[in-house]
Amino acid sequence: MGRERRTEDSNDHATEEARESLSTDPENSSSTTQATFEADSDTTDSPLSAMNDDSGGISIRERLQTESSGGVFANKDLVRSDTIIDEDRIVGRDGQLARVVDNLKPVLQDEGIPDMLLSGPSGTGKSLIIHAVCKQIVELCESQGKVFGVLSINCEGPKTADRAVYRLVKAAADDLGVDPGVPQTGVSTDQKLERLYELMREHYDGVIFILDEIDLLEGPYQEAEYNSLIYQLSRARKLADFDGPISLTTITNYADFMKNLNSRAQSSYNPDDIFFDDYDATQLRSILKYRRDAFKPESLSDDVIPLVAAFGSQTHGDARKAIDLLRWAGELAERRGADTVTESDVRKAQEKYTENRKLRHISGISTQKKLSTYAVAATAHYTKENSEWIPAGPAFKTYQFIADTMDAEKYSRETFVNHVTEQSTYGVLDFERRGRGRGRGVHMYFSLSEDPETIMETIREDSRFADLAHEDPTISSVVRERMKKFRSNS
Repeated sequence: MGRERRTEDSNDHATEEARESLSTDPENSSSTTQATFEADSDTTDSPLSAMNDDSGGISIRERLQTESSGGVFANKDLVRSDTIIDEDRIVGRDGQLARVVDNLKPVLQDEGIPDMLLSGPSGTGKSLIIHAVCKQIVELCESQGKVFGVLSINCEGPKTADRAVYRLVKAAADDLGVDPGVPQTGVSTDQKLERLYELMREHYDGVIFILDEIDLLEGPYQEAEYNSLIYQLSRARKLADFDGPISLTTITNYADFMKNLNSRAQSSYNPDDIFFDDYDATQLRSILKYRRDAFKPESLSDDVIPLVAAFGSQTHGDARKAIDLLRWAGELAERRGADTVTESDVRKAQEKYTENRKLRHISGISTQKKLSTYAVAATAHYTKENSEWIPAGPAFKTYQFIADTMDAEKYSRETFVNHVTEQSTYGVLDFERRGRGRGRGVHMYFSLSEDPETIMETIREDSRFADLAHEDPTISSVVRERMKKFRSNS
């Protein structure tokens, strides 16, 4: 499993604050990945090497003003995965596109439209297709003198049904150019729903609700909050006393999402379930051919797009990642001063992609975050029950013991939990709160997405943690004692 090389100990402390400033902000996660990708690249032939001969560091201004010795890109934006080339011509999704079009077409005749569930892996065109079709529906309705509302939110942000409803109100208000009419906090969810229905009745002839990544709307309680939101919105035509057609479209990566709904939501939400499978190599080639204009003429070897498509179909079937891989290959070519992107650039870019990014992220976080993550991994590794979900209480006690062993500063349980849950942003782990029965309160649990022992080994590559390998028996005893005590109080 590829890992970022550990820096010398003398440099660790000097760069820790910079690393933490990047790792603590979810907004910076993608830029951190890109920076790591660039830092790992071979810059031996770069014109910047001349600047750095005096070991005085690289001038930011000189770097910004230095022209590249090579150049393969004509318009790099065309190989960014969020750039849409032609919404009216979507490649490789003919069956799914036809289903969505047929479902929404009746809006143009003022007829009813069905609810939809778009499911399948990431990067397979779910969001692209529904928004592309809705854009065309909006324009065609305008030509008929009608107003079709597309109220779309991503459920990763709101987390609760109340916040999600407010975002729908805000989406409608922004679309219509009016005031939301309700505050984000201080009023009930029912009041926000009523304002949403009021905006619909007053301004729209038809509405589609799009709830992207619906499975992330879990909320703090045992029953996920997407149940109540789906129940309300799937009955919105009746609840809002709305005359026009309404559709609720949910989008998820999970093919079995409907099985997670409670009985009330299932009884009111009966969508047309449209599955999006992974793209194959032929489909990815077609998609990538539309991105050729990102490169200068003759700067892309004939074998580049077929190889990118082959790697994409073999490893993920994700169009966004395939487009990113093509861009990275071009960046590597430019970095070595070349005028042509070659097969070797693609292979090198693929090697960078397949490195385990989660472990590279762990290598770069601050000491306290490493300590907190190590404690969770050790608790998961040494517990006799070998449980997938690790309670925060015993993990925190393990953290305190390890901090004492390392003579490190100990933080509060709240800070420990914050350090651990932050790692969910980077896919290192997941967390949830569970009730333990009447009078026993609600407890936080962690579930690691990587092998606990591998996480521990990665953190021990930092010289400050290396000696923990000799403390395995003691840490194991602490974990088992704390887990035993936790179970006995259940």
